[in-house]
Amino acid sequence: MLAVLLLTSLVILFVIFYSPEEDWRSSVLSSAVAWGVLITLLTEILSLLQIITFSSVLLLWLLTNIALGWIYYKLIKSGKRSLFIPKIPKITPVSLVLIAGITFIIATIMTIAIVAPPNNWDSMTYHMARVVHWIQNRHLAHYPTYYSAQLVHPPFAEFVILHLQILSGGDRFANLVQTFSMIGSIVGVSLIAKQLGADKRGQIFAAVFCSTLPMGILQASSTQNDYAVCFWVVCLVHYILLTLPHRKPPINLTLGIGASCGLAVFTKSSGYMYAFPFMVWFFLWYVNQMRWKIWKPISIISVIFLSLNINHYLRNFSLYGNPLSTAEYSIDYKPEIYSLPTWISNIIRNLSLHADIVRHLGLQGIIEPTIGKVAKLISIIHGFLGVDINDNRITHPLNSYTGVPGLSFDENVAGNPLHLLLIFLAIGIFIFYQKLRNNREVMIYILCLISGFLLICLMLKLQPYQSRHHLAIFVLFSAFVGLAFSQVWNRHVIKVLAVILLATSMQFVFMNKFRPIALEKNIFNSNRNEIYFTQRPKLIKPYFDAVDFIKTTTCTDIGLSLGTEKVPAGSYWEYPFWILLNENNNRIHRFKHILNPENFYALRPEMYPYKDFKPCAIIAVRRDKEPPVAMMNFENTEYLAKWSSKPITILIAQ
Repeated sequence: MLAVLLLTSLVILFVIFYSPEEDWRSSVLSSAVAWGVLITLLTEILSLLQIITFSSVLLLWLLTNIALGWIYYKLIKSGKRSLFIPKIPKITPVSLVLIAGITFIIATIMTIAIVAPPNNWDSMTYHMARVVHWIQNRHLAHYPTYYSAQLVHPPFAEFVILHLQILSGGDRFANLVQTFSMIGSIVGVSLIAKQLGADKRGQIFAAVFCSTLPMGILQASSTQNDYAVCFWVVCLVHYILLTLPHRKPPINLTLGIGASCGLAVFTKSSGYMYAFPFMVWFFLWYVNQMRWKIWKPISIISVIFLSLNINHYLRNFSLYGNPLSTAEYSIDYKPEIYSLPTWISNIIRNLSLHADIVRHLGLQGIIEPTIGKVAKLISIIHGFLGVDINDNRITHPLNSYTGVPGLSFDENVAGNPLHLLLIFLAIGIFIFYQKLRNNREVMIYILCLISGFLLICLMLKLQPYQSRHHLAIFVLFSAFVGLAFSQVWNRHVIKVLAVILLATSMQFVFMNKFRPIALEKNIFNSNRNEIYFTQRPKLIKPYFDAVDFIKTTTCTDIGLSLGTEKVPAGSYWEYPFWILLNENNNRIHRFKHILNPENFYALRPEMYPYKDFKPCAIIAVRRDKEPPVAMMNFENTEYLAKWSSKPITILIAQ
């Protein structure tokens, strides 16, 4: 499989960075950051030349691997590196069992990621849709679309999917971006635990804590990007902790900070909130050390950061006049009021998303679930605050907060109640354990994590799927929990807790709502094309039938008319049309969004393939309450409905 070329380059980078004098985990993070920078630069160069094609991508990766191999050879020849021979550390039988548990979770998630196609809502509307547009267009320039999320959101995770999709000829490996991000995060937090002072027990427990997060397990086999941004923040924190013993940050670590911070922001906008407290820590630490000379490392970090993001900023600026522009609907996620009571309300309600501890542990048959009592307490607190529990100025959608959510296997809303309880316990240990409390680095680390959470509560309205945004906070807390528990409790208590975490996590491994492997109908006995529609099975027949009808025609240039709203809400699934129409078909279908005159996304229509694009058919998708489209006019051509099955109508040019 040609997609292995990407993994090969990552492996070569690892052996280039690896040094026996350093922890191998640091080499893993460094090689990943260098690989991320490489992916970004190569993709932007291909786009600039408008040659994002199979032959160009294949040639570029072959040359890249040859160049990296030559660099490694020269390093060995010069004596700066020796042949990489992995050393197996001494591991106790119990630790080996825990590592085996982590490995089982990862291996199972990887299997799910490969067997099941991308099928979460955002992938159908923009994650995967933007990838196939880029492949068709041969460049990354903004293109006409009904859904601006395809344009404005940071694209790094989709860059990787783009290369995997081109080299493999399909989306078989698209989910692995998140899977490998999870693996990297587990490695990273165990290393951060060591940097904070944890022994081997604490490091292994940190890895167990991270690998058993329900939200992480469910997301790691999808094409969401919360784990991807989380991994870059983990790298950022590792580099910052490495710099602290130095009076001035070494150049290699400064480059690492700039690159990991840039990649975090280039992956997801929440990267700004996660990275900000740690960058403030870095800045204040070295202002105290270097005074005005801090401009040197800050300049280097800024240049690296901007180098990674500048092209995406320019694409947004050219369309919106704002490099940091977000999709129009994003205004619904921004609080309309900022006050201490509403902020406290958001903090409490965000924490409540992880409150169903009884059902998480499967104890509802023994202990009555407490979510009703917690919800009542939250209601009473809101009465004292004078804030409506569903205040639409800090809640989206309207009236969507219904109290403490129950146990869920949905990657969009799952909570981490047991892990939250352990975090609170670890913070309690920190407060009352003087040796730990006197560790300044640990104290600031905790404050940065809490600040990141508070920023989320301040900057975003509460949404039903807000727990997705908490993933990076939980992952980074893994290192602190491992440290705190290993400092205070004996190994037997830690073993029991680790086993409980592994045991309770298995339900999320096997019972993923959208990619199950233990249910009667699962990813192994279901048709791959039908799995795309797991969240919306009612769309299977109309989508399949619409595609079958188009295949009976000679039409290859298809117009897409997805909804009529001026501010779309991502309700229309575009990606399945691309997959189904181009599957087992000698003809390649091209797509273009057919827009109303008020829609201004039709930027740069002279670029390939839109200059001479004239659709011979239009796929019109409307909401169920809207009548089917009977006729449309586009560019002086009349299109009449020839096939219809709600919510889809096919119109043919006359």
